[in-house]
Amino acid sequence: MSVDAIIALIVFVIVYYLIISEKIHRSIAVVLGAFVLTFFGVFEDPDYLFKNYVDFDTIFLLIGMMLLVSAIKSVGFFEYVAFKIINFSKNSILKIFILINFFVALFSAFVDNVTTIMIFIPITLAIADAANIDPTFFVLSEVFSSNIGGTTTLIGDPPNILIGNAARLTFNDFIFNTGIPSIITLMVILVFFILKYRDFLKAEIKFEFSELEFSKSNLIKSFVLLTVVILLFVFQEKLKIHSSVIAFGMGFVSILVIDPKNLEKHFTEIEWSTIFFFIGLFIITGALEDTGILRQIALVLSENFGDTPSIFGIGLIVTSFFISGFFDNIPFTATMIPVIKMLPTINASFSNLMPFWWALSLGVCYGGNFTPIGASANIVAITMLIKYSKRSVSFKEFLKFSLVPSIISLIISILYVEIRYF
Repeated sequence: MSVDAIIALIVFVIVYYLIISEKIHRSIAVVLGAFVLTFFGVFEDPDYLFKNYVDFDTIFLLIGMMLLVSAIKSVGFFEYVAFKIINFSKNSILKIFILINFFVALFSAFVDNVTTIMIFIPITLAIADAANIDPTFFVLSEVFSSNIGGTTTLIGDPPNILIGNAARLTFNDFIFNTGIPSIITLMVILVFFILKYRDFLKAEIKFEFSELEFSKSNLIKSFVLLTVVILLFVFQEKLKIHSSVIAFGMGFVSILVIDPKNLEKHFTEIEWSTIFFFIGLFIITGALEDTGILRQIALVLSENFGDTPSIFGIGLIVTSFFISGFFDNIPFTATMIPVIKMLPTINASFSNLMPFWWALSLGVCYGGNFTPIGASANIVAITMLIKYSKRSVSFKEFLKFSLVPSIISLIISILYVEIRYF
C-alpha cells in the first residue's frame, strides 16, 4: 500500500470517528479531512480532483432545490398539501404514514432521491406540526422508502445508471429485475415499521390547523413549478439536460415567479453546511478511489468469493451493501463494473453476468439506508429535520433505527438473487 493510500485511509477513519462521536460538526470534520488530503498531495492533480471526484451535479442540484423549496414554502404550499393529505386520510396517522411512504417510493423511481426528499419532507413536517408530534420517525421511514424506490428503475438511482450503461440494460430490464425485489422489500419494511411503531401510529391524534389563508394564485404557481420540475427530471435524458441544470435554473425561476423581491432571504435558506459537507465527502471518497483502496476491496472480493457464481453473488451483495453504507456508492459501483466484466476471463462458469449486475444494484442501493451518510437523501433529510424541527438525529440514533430494517432488506435481496438466478 502506497504512502498516499495510507494517508487517505487514516484521514477517512479519523473523519468517520469524528462524525460518529459528534465531537465536532460533521461538515467541519469532512472539510478539514479534505484539506489534509490535498495539503499532503494525495491528489497529484488538483484540477483532476475537482473535475472527477467533486460531483457538482449534486451540489448545484441541492442549491437549486433548496431555492425552489424556499420559494414555494414561503407561500404555504406545503401546509396546504399537508392539510389535503390529512383530510384524505381522515385524520389517521397510519393512513398518512402509508400514503406518504408510497408516494415517496413512487417518486424516487422516476425522480432522483434528493429531489423527492426535498419535496416530501416539508409536507411531512407540516403534518407533524399540525398533529403536534415528533416527525423523526416519519422522516427516517421516508429515507428508507426513497432509497428502496430508487432501486426500482434505471433512472431511480445514479448507480443504476452506471450499471445500465455498462451492461446495456434497458428501463424495462430494471423494472422486471430490481423492481420486483424493491416492491417486496418496501412492503415488508413498511409492515415492520407499522408493527414496531403500532402504538404511535394508532394513537388518537387531533390535528389542529390554525386559520390558514392561502393565496390561490401562489398555490397554482407553486403547483405548476413543481410539476414542471418533476416532468423535466423524468424526461431529462431525452431532453439531454443535466439534473443540476434543471434544479438550479428552476430554483431561480421559482423565486422570480413567486417572490422576486426577497432573493437574499431565500439565499439564507440554502444549507451551506450541507453543501460543504458533500464537497468534503466527495474529496475524501475520491482519495480512496484515486489511491486504489476501493479497487483493492473489489479485487479481494473477486479473489475470496470467486469460486462459484452463487457464492460470488452473495459476497457481492453483502460487500456492496456494507461499503455503500459508509462510502459514496457511485465510485464503488464504478470500480466494481470492470471487476464484474472480467469475471468470465477468470472462471468459465461466470459466462452469464446478468445476476451480478442485479446483485450489485441491490447491494449498493439498499446499503444507502444503513447509516445517516450512506446516501445523499439521508443527509438532506436529517439536515431539513434539524433546521425546521430543531430535532437532531445522531449517528447512533440513525443506526439504531436502521439496523434491523436494513438487515431485512439485505436478506431479501440475497434470497431473491439466489432463488431467481442461481
